[in-house]
Amino acid sequence: MHVIFDRQAPGLKSDRARGQSILASRWFLIASALFGVIGLSLAAGYVIGADRKLVALAIFGPIAAIPALFFISRRFRLMILLLPIAAMAIPLDIPTGTYTRIPVSLVLAMALCGIWITSMAMRKNWTLSPSPINRPMLAFCVACAISLIWGIVWRDPILRMGIFSNFINVQLASLITYSVSIGVALLIGNFLQNEGYIKYFIGCFLVLGSLMTIFQILKIEHGILADRGLWGLWTVIPAYTLLIAHPGIDWRWRALLLALIIANLYQTMLVNLLWKSGWIPTVIAIFAATFIRSWRWFLVLVIAAVVLVYVQQDFFYQMIEDELNEGADGRVGMWEINLRVVGDHWLFGTGPAGYAPYYMTYYPHDARSTHNNYLDIIAQFGVVGSVIWLWFAIASTREGLRLYHDAPPGFLRTAALTVVSGWIGAQASMFFGDWILPFAYNQTITGFKYTVYSWFFVGFLISLRHMIERQRATETVNI
Repeated sequence: MHVIFDRQAPGLKSDRARGQSILASRWFLIASALFGVIGLSLAAGYVIGADRKLVALAIFGPIAAIPALFFISRRFRLMILLLPIAAMAIPLDIPTGTYTRIPVSLVLAMALCGIWITSMAMRKNWTLSPSPINRPMLAFCVACAISLIWGIVWRDPILRMGIFSNFINVQLASLITYSVSIGVALLIGNFLQNEGYIKYFIGCFLVLGSLMTIFQILKIEHGILADRGLWGLWTVIPAYTLLIAHPGIDWRWRALLLALIIANLYQTMLVNLLWKSGWIPTVIAIFAATFIRSWRWFLVLVIAAVVLVYVQQDFFYQMIEDELNEGADGRVGMWEINLRVVGDHWLFGTGPAGYAPYYMTYYPHDARSTHNNYLDIIAQFGVVGSVIWLWFAIASTREGLRLYHDAPPGFLRTAALTVVSGWIGAQASMFFGDWILPFAYNQTITGFKYTVYSWFFVGFLISLRHMIERQRATETVNI
Protein backbone atom coordinates (compact mmCIF):
# COMPACT_ATOMS: atom_id res chain seq x y z
CA MET A 1 0.00 0.00 0.00
CA HIS A 2 2.83 2.31 0.86
CA VAL A 3 4.52 1.49 -2.43
CA ILE A 4 1.33 2.21 -4.39
CA PHE A 5 0.89 5.52 -2.53
CA ASP A 6 4.45 6.52 -3.30
CA ARG A 7 3.91 5.74 -6.97
CA GLN A 8 0.77 7.93 -7.09
CA ALA A 9 2.24 10.78 -5.15
CA PRO A 10 4.08 12.41 -8.05
CA GLY A 11 0.85 12.43 -10.09
CA LEU A 12 -1.10 13.98 -7.23
CA LYS A 13 1.56 16.61 -6.74
CA SER A 14 1.56 17.32 -10.46
CA ASP A 15 -2.23 17.78 -10.49
CA ARG A 16 -2.06 20.05 -7.47
CA ALA A 17 0.68 22.16 -9.12
CA ARG A 18 -1.30 22.34 -12.34
CA GLY A 19 -4.38 23.51 -10.45
CA GLN A 20 -2.40 26.19 -8.68
CA SER A 21 -0.93 27.31 -12.01
CA ILE A 22 -4.41 27.59 -13.60
CA LEU A 23 -5.67 29.55 -10.58
CA ALA A 24 -2.71 31.92 -10.79
CA SER A 25 -3.33 32.40 -14.53
CA ARG A 26 -6.96 33.26 -13.87
CA TRP A 27 -6.04 35.83 -11.25
CA PHE A 28 -3.45 37.27 -13.64
CA LEU A 29 -6.05 37.61 -16.43
CA ILE A 30 -8.56 39.19 -14.04
CA ALA A 31 -5.97 41.67 -12.78
CA SER A 32 -4.82 42.46 -16.32
CA ALA A 33 -8.39 43.06 -17.46
CA LEU A 34 -9.06 45.26 -14.41
CA PHE A 35 -5.97 47.39 -14.93
CA GLY A 36 -6.68 47.49 -18.69
CA VAL A 37 -10.19 48.84 -18.08
CA ILE A 38 -8.82 51.43 -15.63
CA GLY A 39 -6.12 52.46 -18.14
CA LEU A 40 -8.57 52.75 -21.01
CA SER A 41 -10.94 54.76 -18.82
CA LEU A 42 -8.18 57.20 -17.95
CA ALA A 43 -7.14 57.39 -21.62
CA ALA A 44 -10.75 57.98 -22.68
CA GLY A 45 -11.11 60.78 -20.13
CA TYR A 46 -7.92 62.40 -21.37
CA VAL A 47 -8.70 62.32 -25.09
CA ILE A 48 -12.31 63.41 -24.59
CA GLY A 49 -11.30 66.28 -22.34
CA ALA A 50 -8.46 67.38 -24.62
CA ASP A 51 -10.38 66.74 -27.85
CA ARG A 52 -7.48 64.68 -29.20
CA LYS A 53 -9.18 62.82 -32.02
CA LEU A 54 -6.04 61.32 -33.52
CA VAL A 55 -4.91 60.05 -30.12
CA ALA A 56 -8.35 58.53 -29.58
CA LEU A 57 -8.15 56.83 -32.95
CA ALA A 58 -4.68 55.46 -32.17
CA ILE A 59 -5.78 54.09 -28.79
CA PHE A 60 -9.25 52.78 -29.47
CA GLY A 61 -8.95 52.06 -33.17
CA PRO A 62 -6.98 48.81 -32.76
CA ILE A 63 -9.31 47.67 -29.96
CA ALA A 64 -12.33 48.08 -32.19
CA ALA A 65 -10.47 46.76 -35.24
CA ILE A 66 -9.61 43.33 -33.81
CA PRO A 67 -13.20 42.05 -33.39
CA ALA A 68 -14.23 43.84 -36.59
CA LEU A 69 -11.49 42.13 -38.59
CA PHE A 70 -12.42 38.78 -37.06
CA PHE A 71 -16.06 39.29 -38.06
CA ILE A 72 -15.14 40.39 -41.60
CA SER A 73 -12.84 37.40 -42.12
CA ARG A 74 -15.64 35.01 -41.09
CA ARG A 75 -18.12 36.66 -43.46
CA PHE A 76 -15.75 37.72 -46.19
CA ARG A 77 -17.93 37.38 -49.29
CA LEU A 78 -20.87 38.99 -47.49
CA MET A 79 -18.69 42.01 -46.67
CA ILE A 80 -17.74 42.35 -50.35
CA LEU A 81 -21.45 42.42 -51.15
CA LEU A 82 -21.82 45.25 -48.64
CA LEU A 83 -19.41 47.47 -50.61
CA PRO A 84 -21.95 49.04 -53.03
CA ILE A 85 -24.33 49.81 -50.16
CA ALA A 86 -21.48 51.28 -48.10
CA ALA A 87 -20.34 53.44 -51.01
CA MET A 88 -23.75 54.61 -52.23
CA ALA A 89 -25.96 54.78 -49.16
CA ILE A 90 -23.99 54.83 -45.88
CA PRO A 91 -23.04 58.47 -45.20
CA LEU A 92 -20.62 57.68 -42.37
CA ASP A 93 -17.16 59.21 -42.54
CA ILE A 94 -14.41 58.88 -39.98
CA PRO A 95 -12.95 62.26 -38.92
CA THR A 96 -9.18 62.68 -39.11
CA GLY A 97 -8.84 66.04 -37.38
CA THR A 98 -8.40 67.72 -40.78
CA TYR A 99 -10.67 68.75 -43.64
CA THR A 100 -10.47 65.21 -45.03
CA ARG A 101 -12.77 62.50 -43.73
CA ILE A 102 -12.37 58.77 -44.40
CA PRO A 103 -15.52 57.18 -45.87
CA VAL A 104 -16.67 53.94 -44.32
CA SER A 105 -16.55 52.29 -47.77
CA LEU A 106 -12.80 52.96 -47.93
CA VAL A 107 -12.28 51.53 -44.45
CA LEU A 108 -14.23 48.39 -45.37
CA ALA A 109 -12.35 48.01 -48.67
CA MET A 110 -8.99 48.42 -46.92
CA ALA A 111 -9.94 45.79 -44.35
CA LEU A 112 -11.01 43.34 -47.05
CA CYS A 113 -7.85 43.88 -49.08
CA GLY A 114 -5.68 43.56 -45.97
CA ILE A 115 -7.31 40.31 -44.87
CA TRP A 116 -7.04 38.88 -48.38
CA ILE A 117 -3.34 39.77 -48.73
CA THR A 118 -2.59 38.38 -45.26
CA SER A 119 -4.43 35.17 -46.11
CA MET A 120 -2.48 34.74 -49.35
CA ALA A 121 0.79 35.37 -47.51
CA MET A 122 -0.02 32.80 -44.81
CA ARG A 123 -1.02 30.20 -47.41
CA LYS A 124 1.90 31.18 -49.67
CA ASN A 125 -0.53 31.24 -52.57
CA TRP A 126 -0.59 34.41 -54.66
CA THR A 127 -2.75 33.03 -57.46
CA LEU A 128 -5.38 35.29 -59.04
CA SER A 129 -8.21 34.37 -61.35
CA PRO A 130 -6.72 34.65 -64.84
CA SER A 131 -7.49 37.85 -66.73
CA PRO A 132 -5.54 40.05 -69.16
CA ILE A 133 -6.21 43.06 -66.91
CA ASN A 134 -4.42 41.63 -63.85
CA ARG A 135 -0.92 42.57 -64.96
CA PRO A 136 -1.58 46.18 -65.98
CA MET A 137 -3.53 46.84 -62.77
CA LEU A 138 -0.78 45.41 -60.55
CA ALA A 139 1.90 47.15 -62.62
CA PHE A 140 0.10 50.46 -62.16
CA CYS A 141 0.09 49.93 -58.37
CA VAL A 142 3.85 49.33 -58.47
CA ALA A 143 4.40 52.42 -60.63
CA CYS A 144 2.40 54.53 -58.15
CA ALA A 145 4.54 53.27 -55.26
CA ILE A 146 7.77 53.93 -57.15
CA SER A 147 6.58 57.42 -58.09
CA LEU A 148 6.10 58.26 -54.40
CA ILE A 149 9.77 57.56 -53.66
CA TRP A 150 10.89 59.08 -56.96
CA GLY A 151 8.95 62.28 -56.34
CA ILE A 152 10.49 62.70 -52.88
CA VAL A 153 14.06 61.98 -54.02
CA TRP A 154 13.89 64.31 -57.04
CA ARG A 155 11.73 66.99 -55.45
CA ASP A 156 12.83 70.54 -56.29
CA PRO A 157 14.64 71.89 -53.20
CA ILE A 158 13.02 75.35 -53.43
CA LEU A 159 9.43 74.14 -53.19
CA ARG A 160 7.24 75.87 -50.60
CA MET A 161 6.62 72.74 -48.57
CA GLY A 162 5.95 74.75 -45.43
CA ILE A 163 2.43 75.62 -46.57
CA PHE A 164 1.54 71.92 -46.77
CA SER A 165 1.04 70.36 -43.36
CA ASN A 166 1.77 66.61 -43.22
CA PHE A 167 2.22 66.44 -46.98
CA ILE A 168 3.67 62.93 -46.80
CA ASN A 169 0.44 61.79 -45.12
CA VAL A 170 -1.54 63.25 -48.03
CA GLN A 171 0.65 61.37 -50.48
CA LEU A 172 0.37 58.10 -48.60
CA ALA A 173 -3.41 58.48 -48.34
CA SER A 174 -3.61 59.10 -52.09
CA LEU A 175 -1.46 56.06 -52.81
CA ILE A 176 -3.64 53.91 -50.57
CA THR A 177 -6.81 55.20 -52.24
CA TYR A 178 -5.52 54.37 -55.72
CA SER A 179 -4.26 50.94 -54.67
CA VAL A 180 -7.45 50.03 -52.80
CA SER A 181 -9.53 51.04 -55.84
CA ILE A 182 -7.67 48.43 -57.88
CA GLY A 183 -7.91 46.04 -54.93
CA VAL A 184 -11.71 46.35 -55.00
CA ALA A 185 -11.76 45.28 -58.66
CA LEU A 186 -9.56 42.28 -57.86
CA LEU A 187 -11.71 41.34 -54.86
CA ILE A 188 -14.89 41.37 -56.91
CA GLY A 189 -13.29 39.50 -59.79
CA ASN A 190 -11.87 36.75 -57.60
CA PHE A 191 -14.69 36.21 -55.09
CA LEU A 192 -17.95 37.12 -56.83
CA GLN A 193 -17.96 34.59 -59.66
CA ASN A 194 -21.66 33.93 -59.74
CA GLU A 195 -24.41 35.38 -61.90
CA GLY A 196 -26.48 36.28 -58.85
CA TYR A 197 -23.76 38.56 -57.51
CA ILE A 198 -23.68 40.62 -60.71
CA LYS A 199 -27.46 40.90 -60.64
CA TYR A 200 -27.21 42.11 -57.06
CA PHE A 201 -24.70 44.86 -57.94
CA ILE A 202 -26.68 46.02 -60.97
CA GLY A 203 -29.84 45.97 -58.85
CA CYS A 204 -28.14 48.20 -56.26
CA PHE A 205 -27.27 50.78 -58.91
CA LEU A 206 -30.74 50.65 -60.48
CA VAL A 207 -32.59 51.01 -57.18
CA LEU A 208 -30.30 53.51 -55.46
CA GLY A 209 -29.67 55.35 -58.74
CA SER A 210 -33.43 55.72 -59.16
CA LEU A 211 -33.66 57.23 -55.68
CA MET A 212 -30.79 59.61 -56.48
CA THR A 213 -32.56 60.68 -59.67
CA ILE A 214 -35.87 61.26 -57.88
CA PHE A 215 -34.22 63.20 -55.04
CA GLN A 216 -32.36 65.45 -57.48
CA ILE A 217 -35.39 66.13 -59.67
CA LEU A 218 -37.53 66.97 -56.64
CA LYS A 219 -34.63 68.87 -55.01
CA ILE A 220 -34.86 66.80 -51.84
CA GLU A 221 -31.93 67.42 -49.50
CA HIS A 222 -31.03 64.02 -48.09
CA GLY A 223 -27.31 63.81 -47.25
CA ILE A 224 -27.50 60.02 -47.47
CA LEU A 225 -26.94 58.88 -51.05
CA ALA A 226 -23.59 59.57 -52.76
CA ASP A 227 -25.03 61.11 -55.95
CA ARG A 228 -21.76 62.48 -57.24
CA GLY A 229 -19.18 61.42 -59.77
CA LEU A 230 -20.39 58.91 -62.36
CA TRP A 231 -23.58 57.93 -60.55
CA GLY A 232 -25.62 58.91 -63.62
CA LEU A 233 -23.52 56.77 -65.95
CA TRP A 234 -23.76 53.65 -63.79
CA THR A 235 -27.49 54.19 -63.31
CA VAL A 236 -28.39 54.71 -66.96
CA ILE A 237 -26.12 52.24 -68.73
CA PRO A 238 -27.31 49.09 -66.87
CA ALA A 239 -30.91 50.16 -67.56
CA TYR A 240 -30.13 50.87 -71.22
CA THR A 241 -28.31 47.58 -71.88
CA LEU A 242 -31.09 45.61 -70.19
CA LEU A 243 -33.55 47.45 -72.41
CA ILE A 244 -31.77 46.78 -75.73
CA ALA A 245 -29.94 43.50 -75.16
CA HIS A 246 -31.59 41.31 -72.54
CA PRO A 247 -34.23 38.94 -73.92
CA GLY A 248 -37.50 38.12 -72.24
CA ILE A 249 -38.01 41.21 -70.09
CA ASP A 250 -41.67 41.97 -69.45
CA TRP A 251 -42.95 45.19 -71.04
CA ARG A 252 -43.74 46.65 -67.62
CA TRP A 253 -40.09 46.37 -66.58
CA ARG A 254 -39.02 47.81 -69.93
CA ALA A 255 -41.31 50.77 -69.33
CA LEU A 256 -39.76 51.35 -65.90
CA LEU A 257 -36.24 51.11 -67.32
CA LEU A 258 -37.10 53.58 -70.08
CA ALA A 259 -38.66 55.97 -67.53
CA LEU A 260 -35.50 55.79 -65.41
CA ILE A 261 -33.28 56.56 -68.42
CA ILE A 262 -35.41 59.53 -69.50
CA ALA A 263 -35.65 60.93 -65.97
CA ASN A 264 -31.91 60.66 -65.36
CA LEU A 265 -30.98 62.20 -68.68
CA TYR A 266 -33.47 65.01 -68.06
CA GLN A 267 -31.84 65.75 -64.71
CA THR A 268 -28.23 65.50 -65.87
CA MET A 269 -28.54 66.96 -69.40
CA LEU A 270 -31.15 69.67 -68.99
CA VAL A 271 -31.19 70.66 -65.33
CA ASN A 272 -27.42 70.26 -64.77
CA LEU A 273 -26.40 71.05 -68.34
CA LEU A 274 -23.13 72.82 -67.52
CA TRP A 275 -21.83 69.86 -65.54
CA LYS A 276 -20.41 68.13 -68.63
CA SER A 277 -18.84 65.23 -66.78
CA GLY A 278 -22.29 64.44 -65.40
CA TRP A 279 -23.86 63.61 -68.78
CA ILE A 280 -21.31 63.42 -71.63
CA PRO A 281 -19.85 60.09 -70.36
CA THR A 282 -23.39 58.68 -70.19
CA VAL A 283 -24.16 59.76 -73.76
CA ILE A 284 -20.87 58.27 -75.00
CA ALA A 285 -21.64 55.00 -73.20
CA ILE A 286 -25.10 54.87 -74.80
CA PHE A 287 -23.57 55.32 -78.27
CA ALA A 288 -20.91 52.70 -77.47
CA ALA A 289 -23.48 50.16 -76.25
CA THR A 290 -25.65 50.75 -79.31
CA PHE A 291 -22.69 50.34 -81.69
CA ILE A 292 -21.55 47.12 -80.02
CA ARG A 293 -25.09 45.75 -80.05
CA SER A 294 -26.01 46.74 -83.62
CA TRP A 295 -24.26 49.05 -86.08
CA ARG A 296 -27.59 49.62 -87.87
CA TRP A 297 -29.24 50.97 -84.74
CA PHE A 298 -26.07 52.96 -84.13
CA LEU A 299 -26.56 54.71 -87.48
CA VAL A 300 -30.17 55.42 -86.55
CA LEU A 301 -29.02 56.89 -83.24
CA VAL A 302 -26.39 59.06 -84.96
CA ILE A 303 -28.93 60.38 -87.47
CA ALA A 304 -31.36 61.14 -84.65
CA ALA A 305 -28.62 63.00 -82.76
CA VAL A 306 -27.67 65.05 -85.84
CA VAL A 307 -31.30 65.97 -86.44
CA LEU A 308 -31.70 66.97 -82.78
CA VAL A 309 -28.62 69.20 -82.87
CA TYR A 310 -29.81 70.82 -86.11
CA VAL A 311 -33.34 71.46 -84.84
CA GLN A 312 -32.11 72.74 -81.47
CA GLN A 313 -28.98 74.52 -82.69
CA ASP A 314 -29.84 77.72 -80.82
CA PHE A 315 -29.96 75.74 -77.61
CA PHE A 316 -26.55 74.17 -78.26
CA TYR A 317 -25.00 77.50 -79.25
CA GLN A 318 -26.26 78.92 -75.96
CA MET A 319 -24.84 75.93 -74.10
CA ILE A 320 -21.39 76.52 -75.63
CA GLU A 321 -21.56 80.23 -74.83
CA ASP A 322 -22.55 79.54 -71.22
CA GLU A 323 -19.71 77.06 -70.96
CA LEU A 324 -17.19 79.61 -72.18
CA ASN A 325 -18.59 82.20 -69.78
CA GLU A 326 -18.04 79.69 -66.98
CA GLY A 327 -14.35 79.61 -67.88
CA ALA A 328 -14.12 76.41 -69.92
CA ASP A 329 -11.39 77.91 -72.10
CA GLY A 330 -9.31 78.43 -68.95
CA ARG A 331 -8.68 74.72 -68.78
CA VAL A 332 -6.23 74.98 -71.65
CA GLY A 333 -4.06 77.26 -69.53
CA MET A 334 -4.31 74.84 -66.61
CA TRP A 335 -3.17 71.99 -68.85
CA GLU A 336 -0.22 74.03 -70.14
CA ILE A 337 0.97 74.59 -66.59
CA ASN A 338 0.62 70.89 -65.88
CA LEU A 339 2.73 69.94 -68.89
CA ARG A 340 5.45 72.41 -67.83
CA VAL A 341 5.72 70.62 -64.49
CA VAL A 342 5.73 67.24 -66.25
CA GLY A 343 8.57 68.40 -68.52
CA ASP A 344 10.98 68.43 -65.57
CA HIS A 345 9.65 65.25 -63.93
CA TRP A 346 8.61 63.11 -66.87
CA LEU A 347 9.83 59.61 -65.98
CA PHE A 348 7.92 58.73 -62.78
CA GLY A 349 6.29 62.09 -62.15
CA THR A 350 6.01 64.02 -58.89
CA GLY A 351 4.35 61.24 -56.88
CA PRO A 352 0.76 60.88 -55.61
CA ALA A 353 -0.71 64.39 -55.23
CA GLY A 354 2.86 65.57 -55.79
CA TYR A 355 2.32 68.34 -58.29
CA ALA A 356 0.41 70.55 -55.83
CA PRO A 357 3.61 72.05 -54.23
CA TYR A 358 4.98 72.82 -57.70
CA TYR A 359 1.83 74.75 -58.55
CA MET A 360 1.95 76.70 -55.28
CA THR A 361 5.65 77.52 -55.74
CA TYR A 362 5.91 78.33 -59.44
CA TYR A 363 2.32 79.34 -60.28
CA PRO A 364 0.80 80.58 -57.00
CA HIS A 365 -1.70 82.88 -58.73
CA ASP A 366 -3.00 80.15 -61.04
CA ALA A 367 -2.60 77.05 -58.87
CA ARG A 368 -5.61 75.11 -60.07
CA SER A 369 -5.74 71.37 -60.55
CA THR A 370 -6.15 69.98 -64.05
CA HIS A 371 -9.66 68.48 -63.64
CA ASN A 372 -8.39 65.88 -66.11
CA ASN A 373 -7.49 62.41 -64.89
CA TYR A 374 -5.15 61.73 -67.81
CA LEU A 375 -3.06 64.81 -67.04
CA ASP A 376 -3.26 63.99 -63.33
CA ILE A 377 -1.78 60.57 -64.04
CA ILE A 378 1.11 61.86 -66.15
CA ALA A 379 1.87 64.60 -63.59
CA GLN A 380 1.78 62.23 -60.63
CA PHE A 381 3.20 59.04 -62.15
CA GLY A 382 5.07 60.25 -65.21
CA VAL A 383 5.32 58.72 -68.64
CA VAL A 384 5.81 55.27 -67.15
CA GLY A 385 2.58 55.47 -65.16
CA SER A 386 0.68 56.91 -68.15
CA VAL A 387 1.85 54.16 -70.50
CA ILE A 388 0.81 51.51 -67.98
CA TRP A 389 -2.57 53.18 -67.53
CA LEU A 390 -3.12 53.22 -71.32
CA TRP A 391 -2.14 49.55 -71.39
CA PHE A 392 -4.78 48.87 -68.74
CA ALA A 393 -7.42 50.99 -70.52
CA ILE A 394 -6.88 49.23 -73.84
CA ALA A 395 -6.63 45.74 -72.31
CA SER A 396 -9.81 46.21 -70.24
CA THR A 397 -11.79 47.53 -73.23
CA ARG A 398 -10.63 44.68 -75.47
CA GLU A 399 -11.46 42.17 -72.74
CA GLY A 400 -14.95 43.61 -72.38
CA LEU A 401 -15.56 43.35 -76.12
CA ARG A 402 -14.26 39.79 -76.22
CA LEU A 403 -16.46 38.77 -73.31
CA TYR A 404 -19.52 40.27 -74.99
CA HIS A 405 -18.91 38.29 -78.18
CA ASP A 406 -18.02 35.07 -76.29
CA ALA A 407 -20.96 35.14 -73.88
CA PRO A 408 -24.12 33.24 -74.84
CA PRO A 409 -27.34 35.25 -75.28
CA GLY A 410 -28.77 36.09 -71.89
CA PHE A 411 -27.76 37.91 -68.77
CA LEU A 412 -23.99 37.30 -69.04
CA ARG A 413 -23.87 38.93 -72.48
CA THR A 414 -25.99 41.83 -71.23
CA ALA A 415 -23.70 42.26 -68.22
CA ALA A 416 -20.63 42.24 -70.49
CA LEU A 417 -22.26 44.95 -72.63
CA THR A 418 -22.99 46.97 -69.49
CA VAL A 419 -19.41 46.74 -68.30
CA VAL A 420 -17.60 47.49 -71.57
CA SER A 421 -19.85 50.36 -72.69
CA GLY A 422 -19.93 51.88 -69.20
CA TRP A 423 -16.15 51.59 -68.91
CA ILE A 424 -15.74 53.35 -72.28
CA GLY A 425 -17.90 56.17 -70.94
CA ALA A 426 -15.93 56.25 -67.69
CA GLN A 427 -12.64 56.57 -69.56
CA ALA A 428 -14.14 59.46 -71.54
CA SER A 429 -15.09 61.11 -68.24
CA MET A 430 -11.42 61.31 -67.33
CA PHE A 431 -11.07 64.19 -69.80
CA PHE A 432 -13.59 66.23 -67.79
CA GLY A 433 -12.73 65.42 -64.17
CA ASP A 434 -11.09 63.10 -61.67
CA TRP A 435 -13.91 60.57 -61.45
CA ILE A 436 -11.79 57.41 -61.67
CA LEU A 437 -8.82 58.28 -59.43
CA PRO A 438 -9.76 61.03 -56.93
CA PHE A 439 -7.21 63.83 -56.67
CA ALA A 440 -6.34 64.65 -53.06
CA TYR A 441 -6.94 68.39 -53.38
CA ASN A 442 -10.24 68.17 -55.27
CA GLN A 443 -12.51 65.51 -53.82
CA THR A 444 -9.94 64.46 -51.18
CA ILE A 445 -9.93 60.75 -50.36
CA THR A 446 -13.59 61.15 -49.37
CA GLY A 447 -14.26 60.97 -53.11
CA PHE A 448 -13.44 57.26 -52.99
CA LYS A 449 -17.09 56.59 -52.13
CA TYR A 450 -18.15 57.50 -55.67
CA THR A 451 -14.98 56.99 -57.74
CA VAL A 452 -15.10 53.34 -56.67
CA TYR A 453 -18.32 52.86 -58.69
CA SER A 454 -16.36 52.25 -61.89
CA TRP A 455 -14.00 49.80 -60.19
CA PHE A 456 -16.92 47.60 -59.17
CA PHE A 457 -17.68 47.02 -62.83
CA VAL A 458 -14.02 46.61 -63.81
CA GLY A 459 -13.93 43.70 -61.37
CA PHE A 460 -16.74 42.03 -63.29
CA LEU A 461 -14.43 41.75 -66.30
CA ILE A 462 -12.56 39.13 -64.28
CA SER A 463 -15.56 37.28 -62.87
CA LEU A 464 -17.45 37.29 -66.21
CA ARG A 465 -14.48 35.64 -67.90
CA HIS A 466 -14.52 32.88 -65.28
CA MET A 467 -18.28 32.36 -65.53
CA ILE A 468 -18.30 32.26 -69.33
CA GLU A 469 -15.45 29.74 -69.44
CA ARG A 470 -17.13 27.65 -66.76
CA GLN A 471 -20.39 27.65 -68.72
CA ARG A 472 -18.55 26.59 -71.85
CA ALA A 473 -16.84 23.73 -70.03
CA THR A 474 -20.20 22.54 -68.66
CA GLU A 475 -21.75 22.60 -72.15
CA THR A 476 -18.78 20.64 -73.54
CA VAL A 477 -19.13 17.96 -70.86
CA ASN A 478 -22.88 17.67 -71.50
CA ILE A 479 -22.27 17.20 -75.21
